[in-house]
Amino acid sequence: MATSLFGWDLLYSSVESDVKNNQDILVCLAHLVLVSNGFKCIGLGESKNIDGTESKSEALPKGWNENYAIRYVYQGRLYNFKATSLDDGVMLNLIRADERTVSLLQLNTRSVAQRTGTLDEMIPDNKNIVDLIKKQLIDKVVVSKKSREVSSQTDQEPAWNHPRGSIPVPPMRPINPRGSFDPLGVPPNYGRSDLDPFGGGVDPLRIPNPLMPPGGGGMLYQPPRLPPYPGVIPGVAPGSVPPGARFDPFRPPPDVDRFPVPGAPRRPDSDEFPPPGYDDMFM
Repeated sequence: MATSLFGWDLLYSSVESDVKNNQDILVCLAHLVLVSNGFKCIGLGESKNIDGTESKSEALPKGWNENYAIRYVYQGRLYNFKATSLDDGVMLNLIRADERTVSLLQLNTRSVAQRTGTLDEMIPDNKNIVDLIKKQLIDKVVVSKKSREVSSQTDQEPAWNHPRGSIPVPPMRPINPRGSFDPLGVPPNYGRSDLDPFGGGVDPLRIPNPLMPPGGGGMLYQPPRLPPYPGVIPGVAPGSVPPGARFDPFRPPPDVDRFPVPGAPRRPDSDEFPPPGYDDMFM
């Protein structure tokens, strides 16, 4: 649609004798914007029907400011223009008859500085008002509602949907080095082993990784994977713990780094407190 606005002097000179207030001047400006964008006036009224035989004009019909109900056609479709006077403004409505869509714009009558002169003298802010009429009043109803709905659905459709409507395949998400599925895609999942009492064995949120065996165990002691003798845990009395169980250790685990050989002597744990009064000479 065209954006240039011409013909104000010619239009206003044809209706100047009918103008009674500032609302009339703003309605004249709205009419000129409609005509400049391809609309043709077919008369007055609020009927929602046309038969194609209506005469089209760029001029305002006689009696246009009696109730501000003017009919227009654009690209073969009927549009009903309606204006309502307010205390210090005018409410403009444009209705697309075939889809019953409505646009709304309120203008302030104080934007009209005077009722004679050029357009810039009469309405100093006319460029912004013309832009509002086009964007808020015209563009919102000229584009078909069905086209907007189709466009909205197309914009919201995921990019990974197959164009032929096959089963959509979601995009790949990262898997952290421990092999567990992280919905936020933040590898590695630090601290998870402290909250995992199953050690990755039966965790439904973990994907098995043959290259990295599951770990975990939470804050519980995990026995060595290959004990020196079946059923025997270094430092723990035989039979006190079921095979493979995780448990709170009775004492620190064996120092396997310094004593890898089973049964090797262990040094006293320097972290343990000495017995009460061990250095009391009178005990």
